[in-house]
Amino acid sequence: MPGFSRPPLAFACVVFFLGSTAVLGDGGLMITLLNDSSVSLLVTAYDQGIQPAQPLVSDREIYGNASMTVSIAAGRQGRGHLSWTAVTADRDMRKCGQDDNPHLNDGDTVNVHADEDCHR
Repeated sequence: MPGFSRPPLAFACVVFFLGSTAVLGDGGLMITLLNDSSVSLLVTAYDQGIQPAQPLVSDREIYGNASMTVSIAAGRQGRGHLSWTAVTADRDMRKCGQDDNPHLNDGDTVNVHADEDCHR
């Protein structure tokens, strides 16, 4: 290829990967939210390691037995804190769930589910 030089290409790749820490979480902890039920859930999750707590996802649908990954802040001890609520996507058979998960490590999986009656 005319005009193609490997050193500038290699430099560009290094700059891209070093500059992409914000995209990759910027030192945050990658946590997997796993819908451990067979029904679709609407999930809301908060990063409790930031004050005030910051929403990560709001009413995000996660299909049955599917997952999604979020990035949360690491505290002084290098661990994260996440809380979540979930409600079944099917309004005719409404169930709810919630939990608080402190002391999370990078790569941890948090199971989300909605198997309790909803309080109105």
